[in-house]
Amino acid sequence: MSVSYTSNVPKIILDTETQISLALRFMLEGIDKTAGPRTPKDKGNLRNDVLKSVIGRKATIAWTKEYAIYQEEKQFANYTTPGTGPHFAKNAVQAVTDDAEQYFKKARLV
Repeated sequence: MSVSYTSNVPKIILDTETQISLALRFMLEGIDKTAGPRTPKDKGNLRNDVLKSVIGRKATIAWTKEYAIYQEEKQFANYTTPGTGPHFAKNAVQAVTDDAEQYFKKARLV
């Protein structure tokens, strides 16, 4: 009597890694979408100059304008666009990570 065994572990690992990367990409898009309307805007392209990168299990989002850090961390007296202000990135990241399960479901991780 002979028994044959085929392991699907490598395929499962590859599929899971792909789904993790997809979930992170969805989360980055969510952060950008959430931060966009809250990002201060006067004359520059701070809202548009955003770099998003997913490599394996690491994701990065960065606002590339030199003044982005000042807009993120400092409260100014007047903002030209209502509803915008400091901590646009921090608040967006917090909102998306608080709802991370939604993105995991979308990527079919859970």
